[in-house]
Amino acid sequence: MRSSFKVGMIGTVLAIAAFAAGAAHADTVVISSHASIGAPVQNPSSSMTWAANPTTDNLTVQVAGKTCTLVSSAKAIGATGCNYALNVGPDGTVTGALTAGNPGCTPTAQVASSCK
Repeated sequence: MRSSFKVGMIGTVLAIAAFAAGAAHADTVVISSHASIGAPVQNPSSSMTWAANPTTDNLTVQVAGKTCTLVSSAKAIGATGCNYALNVGPDGTVTGALTAGNPGCTPTAQVASSCK
């Protein structure tokens, strides 16, 4: 009797773990910064990528003195993660886009305005 109870409990725990693992998707934020050098004229840029399985409803990114609050895939449950691109111009202006994701992710039209 005890052994069938243990087997049942182990099966339940494994099923819950599989469901929870299936709900998490890796989110990414690619941050690119651009500079402008006057003499000699150059326009260098750099880029970095952050990727993780989110544990909160929002991704909070601080860039160019602003805090961007973007919806994560922990909140926007779907088939893919929420993947964003943030671009910082030479003047500190932040623009951005949803590069891939679910309907519940922050839409491209709202990415830049989420940075305050």
